[in-house]
Amino acid sequence: MRTNFYIYIGIILSTVFWGSNFNAGAFVVGHLSPMVAAAERFVIATFFIMAYLFWKEKNNLSVLRNNAIVFAILGLLGISGFNLSLFIGLKSTSATNGALIMATTPITTLIISTLLSKSRIAINQMIGILFSFSGVVFVISKGNMDNIIELNFSKGDFIIFIGSICWCLYTIGCQRFIKNSSALQTTSFTMFFGTLGIVLSAAVSSDMITELLFAPVSVHFAAIYMGIAGSVLAYLFWNVGLSKVGAANTSIFFNLVPVFTMLITACTGILPSPSQLTGALLVIVGVVLSTGGYKLIVKTSNQQNLGTQ
Repeated sequence: MRTNFYIYIGIILSTVFWGSNFNAGAFVVGHLSPMVAAAERFVIATFFIMAYLFWKEKNNLSVLRNNAIVFAILGLLGISGFNLSLFIGLKSTSATNGALIMATTPITTLIISTLLSKSRIAINQMIGILFSFSGVVFVISKGNMDNIIELNFSKGDFIIFIGSICWCLYTIGCQRFIKNSSALQTTSFTMFFGTLGIVLSAAVSSDMITELLFAPVSVHFAAIYMGIAGSVLAYLFWNVGLSKVGAANTSIFFNLVPVFTMLITACTGILPSPSQLTGALLVIVGVVLSTGGYKLIVKTSNQQNLGTQ
């Protein structure tokens, strides 16, 4: 129980870092093209995580040989595809909208993962996902379902949705198709291949060096934060969760990303609306139900009642 508690804390930290990425990313793409912004972030991330990998692990080359093709495919999906979609999409939609669209990922991940494993979806998982998804819908609709019917999605929203599909495939693939690899090795090698894809895309589509040289110093500090916290630590904690509690239980936490995005946005002076707060509450309830967190709450409550008797 205690081990799972720390694993879930790590997964939650991943969503905190990714939630802040939407805010930091929206700032960075105001000064850099999306591909250059993603390239700077992941070059920084790859440098740090590869250095840590070769200091920490011993059998890296054999793991790479056995999983090279899978690492490359998953890196291009979960690093290149996901992050390029994020940065490009943020050019024409808001940070909150982007985070909310990404929150549709867990239900897709759960369905595909269940179909591949030929298992059944647990009742608490389905109820929890419905709560979380309802929270997302509530925020998007601003509490009025007529807004869903009349909703017009921008090009940026569609691009970010494509990114969510890439993330879904990355989450499932890391759990199912990589053999005899630690979470650190999986994170490092997928990030390495994904970074290659991002850098090549940036080099072909823009004057990367000129953009980086003339960007404000604050942009580079934001990229460093996104590289270390929003990439290295976030992906590492996420992959530990995948290896320990599975794709279905881990993916539901992705719904917390827009919650933390809204909280961080509130710290800048833009307060969330009542519908956003209601949606955030529904998301949190959904996460607790899906992961069985309610059992721990009930158990703690019973222990406290016994102690007072």
